[in-house]
Amino acid sequence: TRTRAALVALAIAMAIVVCLTTLVERGRAATIRALERAGLSNLYLVNRTSVPGPDVAVSRLTAADAARLRRLTRARSSLVVRMDRVTMTARGRAVPAPVYAVAGPAPAVFGMRAEVGRLLGDLDVARKSPYAVLGSELSRRIADTGPGNILAVAGRGYEIVGRLAPSETESASTGEIPSLDWNRAVVVPLGVEPGAARDPDARYPVDVAVLSYSSPAEAQDAMALAISLDPGRYREGPVRLASPYQTLRQYKQTRRTFDRLIWLVALLTGASAVFGISNLLSASVIARTREIGVRRAVGARTKDIVLQFQVEGLLIGILGGGAGLLAGIVVSLVAMERSDGGSAMSLASVSLLAVSCVAVGILTGIRPSQRAARIDPAAALRDG
Repeated sequence: TRTRAALVALAIAMAIVVCLTTLVERGRAATIRALERAGLSNLYLVNRTSVPGPDVAVSRLTAADAARLRRLTRARSSLVVRMDRVTMTARGRAVPAPVYAVAGPAPAVFGMRAEVGRLLGDLDVARKSPYAVLGSELSRRIADTGPGNILAVAGRGYEIVGRLAPSETESASTGEIPSLDWNRAVVVPLGVEPGAARDPDARYPVDVAVLSYSSPAEAQDAMALAISLDPGRYREGPVRLASPYQTLRQYKQTRRTFDRLIWLVALLTGASAVFGISNLLSASVIARTREIGVRRAVGARTKDIVLQFQVEGLLIGILGGGAGLLAGIVVSLVAMERSDGGSAMSLASVSLLAVSCVAVGILTGIRPSQRAARIDPAAALRDG
């Protein structure tokens, strides 16, 4: 009974540690993937909530901001995006979806490509053509059959000219980097989105501008230059600058502290398991005093008794810890299937936890084995 309790206790403790480690690793991997997909060589200009006052319209991020910084920093390309979320109608079905009004080479900035039809071009923006490109997931949801169909978005009709291939750039918002979910969006030329001004100019307000550079170092230099040229606008003003590369470096620094905390919790969990199981095995030694006395009487040496209980502790560590490790991995895999992407655990973490199972087994057997070795065989047979 005590052995079964020890096995269950260790399995539960190990399963908790595995789930905790999995959660940490998947969170780390998801954040790094999101920043890499955002483009480590990109610089983001993001519109803040404007400060109330007479210059509210002037203070917003505009296409002119992106054009000016592109000239000053010699960016390879730039893309401006105005974002909204509306209800669209296709085949009599109403579907809420984000609408991205864009101007600029999205393929050059994010590496997107058309799976069917074509993408929007500069001529579509210049002519204010009522065209739309659908994200792959949105196209599947509305059962779109391809280019040529008409899509009603917030009461305005758009001709579908293409469908995006599944994009790797989709991600949740990370730090200062906004979320751009191309797979579920309707992409239209800037200036023809629902509620657009009749004659948008260079001062046309946008929500996000993305400048693409040859390397992360160039993006960092461009960010520093923009802040030095106009700190009132880009440091504390209405436009914030965000670099995925800088955010990644800051994230890795703060993550080290968090990792130490997680491993401290894991060590405390393991220590409590060792202490509890050691107490159970010590109680087992008391209950088996006569057995130990008989073994000593028939010739068993002290080190044989010590080895017996150390082996029992080791078996409990391997069997109980192994069961907990397996259960934790299964739970993590099930949870992963209900969320999005990522591996359950790295091979290094699994190996480290497997070794810790053996270490726990060895540690749990030390105190019981020493207690068993101190038992007097004559007294054990007499009292037993």
